[in-house]
Amino acid sequence: MRFLATVAVASLVLSGAWLGVVEAKSVSGDRVLVLVPKVEAAKLYSQFLDSLTSRGFDLSVRAATNTSVVLQVDGVRIYDHAVVLSPESKKLGANLSVRDFASFVDDGGNLIVAASSELSELGRKLAARFGIEYEKRGTAVIDHVAHLRAVNDTSDHTLVAAIPSKAASPVLSEQFAHAQPSPVYFKGIAHKYEPSNPMLIPVLTGSRTTYSAAIASDASESASPSILLSGKPVGLVSLFQARNNARVAFSGSAALFSDALLGHATGANKQFTTDISQWVLQEKAVLRETGHRHYLASTGLWPEHYRISNEIVYEIDLSVYRDDAWHPYNANDVQFEAIMLDPYIRTTLNSSESADPKTTATYHGDIKLPDRYGTFTFRVNYKRPGFSNVDVKDIVGIWPLRHDEYPRFLSAAYPYYTGSLVMAVGFLALCAVWMWSAEPKTKRAAKHKSN
Repeated sequence: MRFLATVAVASLVLSGAWLGVVEAKSVSGDRVLVLVPKVEAAKLYSQFLDSLTSRGFDLSVRAATNTSVVLQVDGVRIYDHAVVLSPESKKLGANLSVRDFASFVDDGGNLIVAASSELSELGRKLAARFGIEYEKRGTAVIDHVAHLRAVNDTSDHTLVAAIPSKAASPVLSEQFAHAQPSPVYFKGIAHKYEPSNPMLIPVLTGSRTTYSAAIASDASESASPSILLSGKPVGLVSLFQARNNARVAFSGSAALFSDALLGHATGANKQFTTDISQWVLQEKAVLRETGHRHYLASTGLWPEHYRISNEIVYEIDLSVYRDDAWHPYNANDVQFEAIMLDPYIRTTLNSSESADPKTTATYHGDIKLPDRYGTFTFRVNYKRPGFSNVDVKDIVGIWPLRHDEYPRFLSAAYPYYTGSLVMAVGFLALCAVWMWSAEPKTKRAAKHKSN
């Protein structure tokens, strides 16, 4: 029976791949490892897995206990992405450790990790590596106001109805930007996050009536639980983007991806999980620099080095990947910096006409270099939540002027020139007056009488 189930799941994945496009729409590859408690458990997430295959990904669905599963061989990734839907497993694959997953991300791999109230210690340590701290084992997220209501009185208050954050607009689709979007149903464990961490995006959090507590069996019981975390600090789904633009998603609910919640008529779990997976697997909000240049404004040439106070032009081309194609990235906050230990120049670049307006946007700035020579770094360091980081650097030498390149007269020294000239003219006038002026008649007569 287990063999037949394995064949059935494999056939499901292959059929989805044949029906979908041949190539994945991700900019980072199409090889996806999916870890589930047992291969048969993949049926619980068939809609989510079908959405991946329909988008052209090559899925490898493996049991978490399969000891042949590895992420890298000889330091080379054999998968581009990994989806872990086995939160209770104490071991994953060939005894994969937190260091193995961290190395996978450091090498550019993307990761989706789902948790539950029975999260294993391995899952906790893996989340802690990326700044996520899950609540204690056996706790759950509870909301007595915003939850999935049943027709009778058997409503499950641990099946929370949460609204995604509007601050995560690069990640989520437009339907979540409405005044009253459809809720996302969540059943699982909460986590703490650091709001000041620039690498984390809390895309789904609790509301004022949400709290995390240890529960016995039924969260709707009147017994007062021990509240551990409450309000907006209750993290439900958080995203992490590394400095190398690898992306990781941590969901406190594996049920969030299940068919039971994806198919619910009043919820937006299907669109939400699609948006999250598209972001993590780098199908959207991917920025790239397609070219940059700087040159003298007077000649249009890129010299080996510049001179102090030269006027130059800096240009950079930016594109964003979304809707399966590259588009021009339009913004008004792209900045240029000229740095030598500290920034000597920081200015906002203006949009200009692009050579390829269908795919790129060009930004330029007319810049006067500082009156300071040395080795400078021309840098555009563009980091915005939800988008890939763009960090473009050029090491440029700025030389002092040659002895024959200085101006003959300095405008700042005109007062001193004037003072020197006035003093010289005054001295000459005094000498002329003294030398050519006649003696007074009284003094001349006195001299004549004395003789």
